[in-house]
Amino acid sequence: MDKQTIDTYNKMAKEYDDETVGFWERFPRTFLNKFIELSGKKIIDVGSGPGRDGLLLQQAGKDVICVDASEAMVRLSSERGLSSVLAGFDNLPFESESFDGVWSYTALLHTPKKSINIPLKEISRVLKSSGIFALGLIEGDTEEYKESSGVDMPRWFSFYQKDEVIDLCKEHGFELVYYKTFKPRSKNYLNFIFRKK
Repeated sequence: MDKQTIDTYNKMAKEYDDETVGFWERFPRTFLNKFIELSGKKIIDVGSGPGRDGLLLQQAGKDVICVDASEAMVRLSSERGLSSVLAGFDNLPFESESFDGVWSYTALLHTPKKSINIPLKEISRVLKSSGIFALGLIEGDTEEYKESSGVDMPRWFSFYQKDEVIDLCKEHGFELVYYKTFKPRSKNYLNFIFRKK
């Protein structure tokens, strides 16, 4: 995640939290429920934000560690009672094969495409063999700074096509086991569940 996007989240963490806290009540939870069903006990939430998803995973009986590059977001997720770590996506501070599952929902889209292989490599490294990786992205063809979701400061967004994501993840040893889309507003959300080979 680039510095400007981190700065935006540090300054507008509360606004983002207020805008997105009820996300899985407004939109289908099929994807989240499928990850809960397929994944093991120990989960890392990469790009956890204020802990919205981490809390739901914890309530489902998972042992969750939240990781985010924004100090303000880590503070919010900690206040929700979640184990939370300040770290970038490019260097996850955990031993290899530490987790049964990785959840990363609309977080890696803040990484420029030229650098996306670095966090994908890290995710593969910390995930156990046959572990489950849930990845949420947004459909499109562009990369740009933009304002959205109640956050009126710029954040970096990289938009993807389905086959592009499948090919990228295949390079890092992931096979697709589940896919679903939904369209909350103008953009189509791409929801992938992969298994590490």
